[in-house]
Amino acid sequence: MENELLKQILQGINEMKLDISDLKSDVSVLKSDVSVLKSDVSVLKSDVSVLKSDVSTLKSDVSTLKSDVESIKVEFKQYKDEYRRDMKKIDLRLNATNERLDSFKFDTDLLIEKNAKMEFRINRLEKSTEI
Repeated sequence: MENELLKQILQGINEMKLDISDLKSDVSVLKSDVSVLKSDVSVLKSDVSVLKSDVSTLKSDVSTLKSDVESIKVEFKQYKDEYRRDMKKIDLRLNATNERLDSFKFDTDLLIEKNAKMEFRINRLEKSTEI
């Protein structure tokens, strides 16, 4: 019986040795995985640093763009106001020009009428002098 017990103990020890060997192999694989992960983390840290720098630059660019947009809005309002003033001036000049044109048309119509009357008188005078 003692022999049997020793056999079982030896078998248990052998199984434990196999388990320890498997565990050592697993630990080795895990160490390798950890090494790879550390390398990945290092790369990611570098990437994060670059991204932080990019974000900082973008924030500055956004700030500059916002300022530019505000300046453009102010300029646009000025141009819009100037455009409206110019359109009012053009409208006033157009109205004045139309009034002058109407006046010229009236004067032209009067001259045409006077010319027609003069031609009629000249024709009458020519006929009366022919007789």
